[in-house]
Amino acid sequence: MVMLKSLIGFGLITAASAKYPENPGCGEINVLYTGLPAYHPYVVEQGWDPSMVDASIRSDTQNLINAGYNTRIVLMGPEEDISQMEARFKDVEFHVTGIGYGMRPSKIPEVITRFEDNVFLFNRLVPDTPTVYNYNPNTFLWSVERRFPIKEDCSQKPGKDLGYEEICDERCELTKTSWNLRKAALNKDKDTGLFNQAVEMNQLFGKM
Repeated sequence: MVMLKSLIGFGLITAASAKYPENPGCGEINVLYTGLPAYHPYVVEQGWDPSMVDASIRSDTQNLINAGYNTRIVLMGPEEDISQMEARFKDVEFHVTGIGYGMRPSKIPEVITRFEDNVFLFNRLVPDTPTVYNYNPNTFLWSVERRFPIKEDCSQKPGKDLGYEEICDERCELTKTSWNLRKAALNKDKDTGLFNQAVEMNQLFGKM
């Protein structure tokens, strides 16, 4: 997993809403989707299996590309500065934006606040660009295609991969380690010492 931790000083960015093409073909629709990184502690706290979420997001991102959509995924938690999201609008005019399900129904104040931050940011940067919403990690393509279908077969003309980013500090890597150790503990893999490590991680995070 690629982890990025950076301070980006682009200043204020003015992004133009891209004019939606008539009868769009393969590679003519640019999509930006955001949400929480799969191994963010808030994903586990909300009851999701992060390994399943990670695999599902990556798979459905590829489904979007295979269906002819140029796709950028930017996953980051509420602890990251929203300016990092703003910077991702600098080089591409997006026809569609999306916010993942893991943010919208959350009962965690910080996550709901970041959901609102994204909505406000999209409205400011690309006010004429529609925002779509999925209902689980497997429905990125569904959320875009139902509103903005491409009416040609793109199996031989896929969209572009505009980037897949997980912007997270060490908490995501620690959560991934903790989750893997937890699974080992559930499998009663005590002979390898993983069970004791899982207990230690449990004491560290208080989340297992």
